[in-house]
Amino acid sequence: MKIALVADFHLDYRQFNRQQRWHDYIDTFAKVTRKVAELKPDAYVIAGDLFERYMPHPGVIRRFLREIAILDCPIILIRGNHDSPQIFFDKFGGDILHLLQDVTEIVYLNPEKPYYEMGDLCFIGIGYSGFNATTEIERCVNSVKTAAEIRIGVFHQLLDYPGVPEKQVEVSRSFLKGLGFDYVLMGHWHVRYEESSLFNSGSPEYWGFDQGEQVNLNLDTNIEKITPAKAKGFYLIDTTKGSGRFTRIEPARPMYSITYETTSFDEAKHIPIIKKHMGKYNLEGALVETKVRGKCRYGRITLGKELTLDKPLVHSFSTSLRPSDAVEENIDTLAAQAIFLAERGIGKSASKKIAEWLEHNKDDLSSMQAHELLISLRAVLQSARAS
Repeated sequence: MKIALVADFHLDYRQFNRQQRWHDYIDTFAKVTRKVAELKPDAYVIAGDLFERYMPHPGVIRRFLREIAILDCPIILIRGNHDSPQIFFDKFGGDILHLLQDVTEIVYLNPEKPYYEMGDLCFIGIGYSGFNATTEIERCVNSVKTAAEIRIGVFHQLLDYPGVPEKQVEVSRSFLKGLGFDYVLMGHWHVRYEESSLFNSGSPEYWGFDQGEQVNLNLDTNIEKITPAKAKGFYLIDTTKGSGRFTRIEPARPMYSITYETTSFDEAKHIPIIKKHMGKYNLEGALVETKVRGKCRYGRITLGKELTLDKPLVHSFSTSLRPSDAVEENIDTLAAQAIFLAERGIGKSASKKIAEWLEHNKDDLSSMQAHELLISLRAVLQSARAS
């Protein structure tokens, strides 16, 4: 049999507080579902977080029902941490996924009935568990008695994928595989991952700038490094062949994270270079994050206005410039003293006057009281403003 696996659609998500992104998530769901329909799988599994919130907008539900009507196979759902809080089972007798099951042919795996048999396959799952996940999953699996030849686990938890901090891991991969599954189908982790018999499709849409194309330009050497965006799409798993094939789906719009680095930022020199570089990319309607990192003669500066773009849908801009290196014991001239102060954000004129005053009064500084020093420096600054 062939099983299509996808997860984390997060329908009804208004990302970056933009209405266009609300539509993007819905349109990407439609694109995925129509491609799945073309491939004619025997089952369509959505491994959690179909919706962004437990009370999705009626228009989202309507669009969901319209799109799945084209499918000619069972649709198997589990709940994620976004679309169905545990309290709905404990106190209210059902959630939005129960409602979908009641009005359509959807199969909702949950604590009330955590399995679904289909020919020689048995799907087993309970959805997201925030506490004691291993205990809950083990209890669920042990409660299912089936004669099916192939057992497929469907879960929505963060596993110990490469690169995931240990303290964030909820369940281990070895634990799930040790429960006797032939295949483990996962949601929750928004980046695609696969290994022998375990598949995590990731989110079909970009969730954060770390998933988009990563561009790094060194302004000193003009060396550019580009890391492609994370692949987005779904898996088609063939239980006859014992393998899975990833089908790529392009998200609704491109996403870029562009970082500029330098050891000596010069606004007059580097701003035109940055603008020219960004002009190489098709940023119209895109999601763009721009970062300027490194060191600057004058320390912290704000460049947002200089790099305002009108093409992207979203442009997030940040600077992280530190004063260029200067060691106090090497400041042995009046000019060096003025530069040292200027690098820490003091204006050029004020830096020069303060340096002159410090040089002139260096023999008396050690005997000055703190309030005397402050009064004197205040007078120097006022003099600098006046001039």
